[in-house]
Amino acid sequence: MNSFATQDSVTIPSHANGPIGSGHGGVSAGVFASAAGLSSAKVRFHAPIPLATPLGIVPDPRGATITCNEETIATVQPLSASLRVGQFGRLRAGDVASAEHRFLDHHEGEHIAPTCFACGNQRTDSNGLNLRPGTVQDTGLSATTWRPQSLGDVPDWMIWAALDCPSGFPVLAKLDRGLAAVTGELSVEILHRVPGNGDYQLIGRRTGRDGRKFATEAALIDGFGRALAVATATWIVVPSARLRPQDELATAV
Repeated sequence: MNSFATQDSVTIPSHANGPIGSGHGGVSAGVFASAAGLSSAKVRFHAPIPLATPLGIVPDPRGATITCNEETIATVQPLSASLRVGQFGRLRAGDVASAEHRFLDHHEGEHIAPTCFACGNQRTDSNGLNLRPGTVQDTGLSATTWRPQSLGDVPDWMIWAALDCPSGFPVLAKLDRGLAAVTGELSVEILHRVPGNGDYQLIGRRTGRDGRKFATEAALIDGFGRALAVATATWIVVPSARLRPQDELATAV
């Protein structure tokens, strides 16, 4: 993915989509952060992310602005302090497996973004992460397993990608049919390296609501119950009509 960045531009490849025709929030945020020279950062989206299109990188003292034809797509800032998230621990394997079986149950199996890079259930390639975050019974958590196919350590952008959808499913699982949610802001703090041969859990929870904006948090947990990376996010509720790129992102994040 780093090969898609140059000194003054970055491109999200067409296969790294979230909603149809738009960049996946986690992939895009991670690539934008890396382009700004940051592994841990806060990324705020101001418009849907164009795919297969060179996007400008405008550095500033606090990070960078990502642009397309002079329109602001996203802003990147370093974290001012460590992310404050609740405690996460490793869940029982059976509980996570049951949660994965409940993936999409809340919408009777219908996915709002069926070809999503991280959790799409209708992808026809092997490039995606194949995550299946579902609700953990009798908790407010969503969870899924993750077994990266990376050689060596997992790259930062992929850690961002993995944390995005699991942070959103606690919101998606509670929405009425006809509604969806998109990533408005994503902050990730990478605490330790993530070996590519690990067996991990991605766990998320909802932490607050302000109108159609929902606050969430998530963690990447290793086999010893240690959080290797954590995230906080703001998810924006929108009509699910088809989640095309021209749909409103709700920039009042």
